[in-house]
Amino acid sequence: YTHPLNLIAAGGILPFGSIFIEMYYAFTSFWNYKFYYVYGFLFLVYCILIVVTMCVTIVCTYFLLNAEDYRWQWTVFMAGGSTAGYVFLYAVYFFFNKTHMYGMMQTAFYFGYTAIFCTGLFILTGTIAYIGTSIFVHKIYDNIHSD
Repeated sequence: YTHPLNLIAAGGILPFGSIFIEMYYAFTSFWNYKFYYVYGFLFLVYCILIVVTMCVTIVCTYFLLNAEDYRWQWTVFMAGGSTAGYVFLYAVYFFFNKTHMYGMMQTAFYFGYTAIFCTGLFILTGTIAYIGTSIFVHKIYDNIHSD
């Protein structure tokens, strides 16, 4: 379980689990042309996403450091960013089961904008994961002094 690929794959499950209900309402309002009124709740879900992403990647880093693997930076960035992969998989499910889009132009439009959104989400959650974990690593190694 300390292999970086396992941590990357597992690192996005909990953050995605914390936002997937709200993703349904956001996707429905955006792709099915319905109104979205609960922006305060969306902001709360965004805050929960930040906290859960930081906590999960700190645990991933703790596993890596216990396994004496000091190369945690890219693993943590990818583990945090893997949430975007799960969001894209949910978007594929949403496209085939919840929308009535057909044709090449609608499909290209949907998946093009979804890919742009997921790329931004990947960079956002990866950066959040790296910043949170970097603070954690600096805190735990701050008290170590070599003579």
